[in-house]
Amino acid sequence: MLHYTDTTVFNVNTQTIVNTVNCVGVMGAGLALEFQLRFPEMEKDYVERCRKKEVKTGKPYLYRNYGNVWILNFPTKDHWKYPSKIEWIDEGLKYFSINYQKGGITSIAFPKLGCSHGGLDWGDVSPLMEKYLGNLDIDVFICLDQEKEATGVEGSMVSLVNNIESFGWDKELNLRADIRKKIIHALPIRRFRELGKIEGVGKQTYNDMFSFLYQSVKKFEFEKDKPKSANTLQLQILDTITEEENWQESTNQLSSQLEAVGFYEERTEINTTLTTEENLGASASQSSSPLQAASTTEEQRIMGASCNENYDAFLIILPYIEQALSTERTKDEISEMFKLPKKLVGEWLEAAEKLGKVKKLTRPVRYVATSNQLQRQLEYEFAV
Repeated sequence: MLHYTDTTVFNVNTQTIVNTVNCVGVMGAGLALEFQLRFPEMEKDYVERCRKKEVKTGKPYLYRNYGNVWILNFPTKDHWKYPSKIEWIDEGLKYFSINYQKGGITSIAFPKLGCSHGGLDWGDVSPLMEKYLGNLDIDVFICLDQEKEATGVEGSMVSLVNNIESFGWDKELNLRADIRKKIIHALPIRRFRELGKIEGVGKQTYNDMFSFLYQSVKKFEFEKDKPKSANTLQLQILDTITEEENWQESTNQLSSQLEAVGFYEERTEINTTLTTEENLGASASQSSSPLQAASTTEEQRIMGASCNENYDAFLIILPYIEQALSTERTKDEISEMFKLPKKLVGEWLEAAEKLGKVKKLTRPVRYVATSNQLQRQLEYEFAV
């Protein structure tokens, strides 16, 4: 049975989705580029097939290595430089209609073949698709990709872009400040592909942003839908015990590091054994080289003259604070965790906020690591 839908092939619940390709191993634009970014292993296989001259117009082929999602690569061009030809669409559809049962295809979603970067007219292609697909004994969706607002995974990605200032995910991607500024100036966007039209957003930046946000959203979906079997729950309990032990080791290590830079010499009232009354949910990570900077740095400038004597200690404790703020906590809670004066903790939280490491929330005042903001936004997106 034939169905028409305004969405993309990625948002239709079918066993197989169709990608339009050329025969020279380049997925550089349009739908093919999105397939490349979503399914990089498929793209590697496609390039190798093209190298061996196995990809030919008129003969679409199946790629099955993505679990429940099968991909039908449908050649609509011989070379990416040149337009599609209507006869190649005809030959490919005829081949598919004869061989889909042999391939085990039970449902499939097609785009408008050859009508975007291929240059063909939909008025010419549509009758061919209806001719070959209309009477098949499986569900066939023709995806017109006419939605003005992104939906599905793309919708979550677009929302993250539109909220870039609030959630700070760009810091994990190390997005250049000038490019970030241009993106913010162009917001809001409605479809992810609009990013490619923003001045200053080149192909590499676009690809990096797409891949990062796509993988982030898919990872969240996987974790959200992962079944909680008895064995899984048992493993989670064991992980929690291990994390508690790791955190105790980390706090002891932190104490030694602070002592090494003379932090406790003028603070004898502080207990040198750092403890915590609750499990933080993950082992604390070490900064790669906390005392690397020998000259004035951005961190020193932000902390100001009044905090310079605590600079080394701040650099050491910052990753521990970030880890502790994987969940929202107040200044008092952090002070109690690390057995440090509230005033000093307040100064450090303010400095960490200026560095973009933590975010201050209000009503009531509390703090959370910016690295946790992407997860929080995804939780919001999938809850509404």
